[in-house]
Amino acid sequence: MDSESTIRVEIEGRAPVSIARGKTLLELKSILGAPEDPLVPIVGALCNNRVMGLEYPIVRNCRVRFYTTGDEEGTEIYRRSLSVLLHAAFIDLAAKGEALKIEHSLNRGYFYSYADKKPLTAERVREIEFRMRELIERNIPFDKCEFEREDALDLFRQIGAWDRHYLLKYSDRSKAILYRLGGCINLAQGPLVPATGYLKLFSLVHFPPGLVLVFPEAEDPAILPSRVEQKKLFQVYSEHREWSKILDVGSAGKLNRLIVKGKIDDLIWVSEGLHEKKIAQIADVITHNAKTRRIVLLAGPSSSGKTTFAKRLTIQLLANGIGPVVVSLDNYYLPRERIPRSGNHIDLESLYALDVELINRHLRELLEGEKVSIPRYDFKTGKSEKEAEEIRLRKNQILIIEGIHGLNEELTREIGRDEKFKIYISALTQLNLDYINRIPTSTVRLLRRIVRDHQFRAYTARQTLIQWPQVRAGEGKHIFPFQEAADIMFNSSLVYEMPVLKLYVESLLKDIEENDVMYTQAKRLLHFTSNFLDITSDHVPITSILREFIGGSGFEY
Repeated sequence: MDSESTIRVEIEGRAPVSIARGKTLLELKSILGAPEDPLVPIVGALCNNRVMGLEYPIVRNCRVRFYTTGDEEGTEIYRRSLSVLLHAAFIDLAAKGEALKIEHSLNRGYFYSYADKKPLTAERVREIEFRMRELIERNIPFDKCEFEREDALDLFRQIGAWDRHYLLKYSDRSKAILYRLGGCINLAQGPLVPATGYLKLFSLVHFPPGLVLVFPEAEDPAILPSRVEQKKLFQVYSEHREWSKILDVGSAGKLNRLIVKGKIDDLIWVSEGLHEKKIAQIADVITHNAKTRRIVLLAGPSSSGKTTFAKRLTIQLLANGIGPVVVSLDNYYLPRERIPRSGNHIDLESLYALDVELINRHLRELLEGEKVSIPRYDFKTGKSEKEAEEIRLRKNQILIIEGIHGLNEELTREIGRDEKFKIYISALTQLNLDYINRIPTSTVRLLRRIVRDHQFRAYTARQTLIQWPQVRAGEGKHIFPFQEAADIMFNSSLVYEMPVLKLYVESLLKDIEENDVMYTQAKRLLHFTSNFLDITSDHVPITSILREFIGGSGFEY
C-alpha cells in the first residue's frame, strides 16, 4: 500500500500500526486481535480526543484508545444502547399509541414509565425483558444513517415520535444522524455499540408505576450492582413528574417550542413559583417542630444551590416568626496540617477534615442557651482567624447548618436524632432530551459549576473540568450514601435553566483546544447544549437559585 492509502494509528498500550485508509475502528480492533471479556466488551473508542462508535472509518493519522464498560465513557455508550434496545423491545410488544419514557436515575439504574397514566404490570416487564434478550441473541446491528433534516422530521412525524421531532425541528442541524433498531428510531446523542449482542449484562425490575433498567457500572463492569432502595428520592421525582405535567414540558423539544412561541416567561414564573411554594412548605414543617428540633442540617452535592436555598428558607422562616441563624461547616475546618491526606493532597472532602468535637460542643452549648464563638476559617492560610462570630440561640430561633456532611449522623453524633431536621438538596433533573435519552443530574450541576467558577472565581472551564472527577468521587463517598437519611428533599432544578446556562457556558467550552485532554468532555457538553435554544438572563428573577451561578442575585453571598 502507498503512503496515501495507509493510516498510522497510535494505540494506547501498543506499538503503532499502519492500516488501510477507511478501515473502521471495529476492523482495527479485529486486526489487533486483543483478548476481550464478553461481559466487559470494547464498545467504542477515543479517536483524537473524540468519542467515536466502532463503526467510525479512520481516514487520517490518529491516536486511539479503546473503551470498555470498565471506562466511564464506555459505560455511557453501553447505557445509551440499552435504552434504545429497551424501547425497540417495548415497541415490538406495545399497542398502537403506547410509548415508554425514560424518567431519571433510580436504585442504581434508570426508571421508565408509560408516557400516559397507565402503569406497567410485572407481567409486561417480564415480557419486555424476554424480548430484549431475544434481540440480543440475534445480534442485530444498530443501523446508523444520515438523513436530510426535513426527511428526518417527516420520519419522526410518521411514527408519532414528537419528542424527537420537536428536538430536531428547533435545533440548528442541517442533517440528522439516526440510529434504528426495529421500530425504534433514535436521534443520535452519542455513539452506540455496533450490535445488540454486545448488551448481555442488564436486568429489568418492576417498580410501579414503571420499571428500572439496571446496568453495570464502570467500577465493577462484569456484574450488575446490588439494589439500593431510594424511596424518598423517588417521592421527590414523582412530585416533579407532576410539576412537569403542570408545566407541559417534559422534553427539550417542548421547552424549545415554548421559547419559539414566546411563552418562556410564563414557564419561568410557574417554575419559580413551584420552588417558592415548596420552600414555604418546608419552612412550615420546621416551624411546626421548632420547639423540639432546633437544628436544621442542610446538605447536597456541588452546585445544588444550597446557599440560595438557605437564604430563601430564612425568609420563609422569618415570615413564620422563626429567627434562623445560619452557620457554614466550612468554618470548622481543622488547621491544614491536621487535615487527612488522600495521596499527595489534603482531603477537604473528608468528614474528619472538620473539627467534629468542636462542632458537637458548640451545638450542645447553643441548645442550652449559651453563647459560642463560631470560628472563621481562612483557606489561604489554612487556619482559623482570631476574629470569630459570637452567636446565641434565643427561644424563637433555630440553627441552620450548611455543608456537605450535614446528613451524616457522625457529624452531630452527640445531638439526638429527634433534635435535628435534615434537608437534602440536589438539582434532580425534571427534563429529558426525549423519551430515549435522559439528562444526567451531574451534567446540569457541572454546567452550573463551570459558569459559577468563571463568574466568581476566575476559573477556566478547563480548570473546573479537571477538578470535577475528584468532586464527584467525594460526593459518592460523603453525600449520596446518606441522602435517604433526609427528612425532606428539595429539588433545586429549574426546567428552564439549560437555555440560560447555554449562553454562558458555550464560549467557555469552545476555548478548549482539540489537542487538550479536556477536549473530550468539552465536546460532549457542547453537543449536549446544542439541543437547546437559548434565552437571556433578563428573564431570570433575582431571587432564583439560578442566580447563584450566573450572577445578578438579589442576595449577598
